[in-house]
Amino acid sequence: MNTNIAESGRTGTGKHEDEKVGETWDAIMAAWSQWLAAGNYAKGAPKDFVQRARYLRLFLQGVGVIDSAGFINLAAIEPATMSDYQTFVYDHISEKTGKHLSIRSQIHAMGYVKTLFRFLIQSGRLAFNPAKVLKLPRGPKRLPVDLLTPEEMRRLLAVPDLGTPTGFRDRCIYELFWCTGMRVSELLALNIADLDFAQSLVTIQHGKGDKARVLPLGAGVAGWLREYIENVRPWLVVDEDNPPQTLFLSRFGRHMDKSGLFYKLHAYHRRAKIQKKVTTHTFRHTLASEMLKAGADLRHIQELLGHEHLTTTQRYLHVVKADLKKVHGKTHPREVHGPTTSPDYHGPRE
Repeated sequence: MNTNIAESGRTGTGKHEDEKVGETWDAIMAAWSQWLAAGNYAKGAPKDFVQRARYLRLFLQGVGVIDSAGFINLAAIEPATMSDYQTFVYDHISEKTGKHLSIRSQIHAMGYVKTLFRFLIQSGRLAFNPAKVLKLPRGPKRLPVDLLTPEEMRRLLAVPDLGTPTGFRDRCIYELFWCTGMRVSELLALNIADLDFAQSLVTIQHGKGDKARVLPLGAGVAGWLREYIENVRPWLVVDEDNPPQTLFLSRFGRHMDKSGLFYKLHAYHRRAKIQKKVTTHTFRHTLASEMLKAGADLRHIQELLGHEHLTTTQRYLHVVKADLKKVHGKTHPREVHGPTTSPDYHGPRE
């Protein structure tokens, strides 16, 4: 590790007349958050990105680039510093798990930092980008193993109590997840005005990368949502003089948050006696896999899920291929009854 970082000052940085010095880490994080909010990023990006940068702060504090008062010497961060940071991430032991960081966590710890340094360059705080030396590890492209069967999905959907406003609301949420495969942040950001019952469509105004897309609403989920809006949601509205436009409300009449939704889903999947891990992304993965098995075009799945690149959607083909091999092995006459004769090579004919 570069032990001379704290003493190096501006050595090797090529002092730039526009560099801003003397800022605290918190001040830079606040400015970064504003930059993210104004850019082409998802609504929750500012909070998420700052959280992901915590390993960099821990590292920079350890090597003296961030002092005890929280001030950061940006000019002392060189390419060698970031190479040391990469080693720090690889070697870091999580206090929570007692293990090394997963590949996914390592990718986050460096990928989000790359975005931070792009901001530092664009805002004139640095003259060059020392984070260019960071090499992201290759993460596995496998999908979660725990996809639900249609029967398991029916059991999960049947758990919420339809006799209560929150239970009916939860059933509508899961029906919408199952119908569209939208992300949890996209669902929680929906307003009533985003639903078009006349054309059976729902518009996601701010998807990943702040991109909008329009998704079809099946007749089944449209019926659930119409009943929820007309006869159930009014029970959740607290301020009738200034009712919120958010589609799904908490029991306190406010915008729902992810933590509450995750807690309820965990409780429901246990009550449904499903032994697999179930998350909001389970709906998304299961929907894509089932549609591909039924013959849906890969590009239609890409549009539905809002994937920027087709290669992301192609991961689901592995699930379909594995399923096809299982079906083939269980149902093909040759596999079921075995070969008619045993292969026995006797060598070339004379």
